[in-house]
Amino acid sequence: MTQQLTFIGGGNIALAIYGGLLDAGYPPQSITVSDPSPAQGALATAMGLTWQADNASAIKTADIVLVCVKPNWVETVCQELQPALEGQTLVSVAAGVSTAQIAQWSGTDRVIRCMPNTPALVKTGMMGLFSNPSVHPDTCAAVENLLSSVGLTTWFDQESDLDAVTAISGSGPAYFFYLMEAMITAAESFGIEAAVARTLVVQTALGAASMAAGSEHSPNALRQQVTSPGGTTEAACSLLTEADFTALVTAACAAAKARSEALSAH
Repeated sequence: MTQQLTFIGGGNIALAIYGGLLDAGYPPQSITVSDPSPAQGALATAMGLTWQADNASAIKTADIVLVCVKPNWVETVCQELQPALEGQTLVSVAAGVSTAQIAQWSGTDRVIRCMPNTPALVKTGMMGLFSNPSVHPDTCAAVENLLSSVGLTTWFDQESDLDAVTAISGSGPAYFFYLMEAMITAAESFGIEAAVARTLVVQTALGAASMAAGSEHSPNALRQQVTSPGGTTEAACSLLTEADFTALVTAACAAAKARSEALSAH
């Protein structure tokens, strides 16, 4: 049986998920988007979905409610919906907001947390999932199936692991963009035109990620394969090693993890 879905919030992550569902053949009549923005409503309507500006009305027929608002809005939304949530499952994509907090605010203990990332917008997302014990396994399977339309999913047994997921895959795209920015700047400093520099860097990043995804070898092994003794790659990697690049990246990820933990503590 097709699940009736309601998205609370129609921003980028919601768009990525319901867009992926539609591409996979999910019936548009089974999806409702609740968002006060007429622009978001027009977009949802143009895709054949039902748009509501009122959250309580939007969830009346929902089997699964996906809370896709910013973390600072989760408490407000859950408390507003509490009287209407009996028997429904909540899926939250908010970083740093625990299932216990959501259960307290919403009055329902059927809560799944999803830590997505922005590549879900291009169907290459990575999503960490955690469910509290009250969610039926069949519902967990249905949610996993829904989210797999926009990328890969992995379940975690400990909710605290989602802080690490946030630091690695949730925030991770920004780290790669940062490296890409730096490489584009380097290319431009060598006299390469900006547009060409961008193409060189973006295609190289895409190719490297595709090789890593499709290879049985580790990234370390793949790096060694293209690092000839005394060659250009060795010259660059030796400098990064001397600068303790791995320690810097580890510290950056640790800072993101600590921030996620701090958000969860509030």
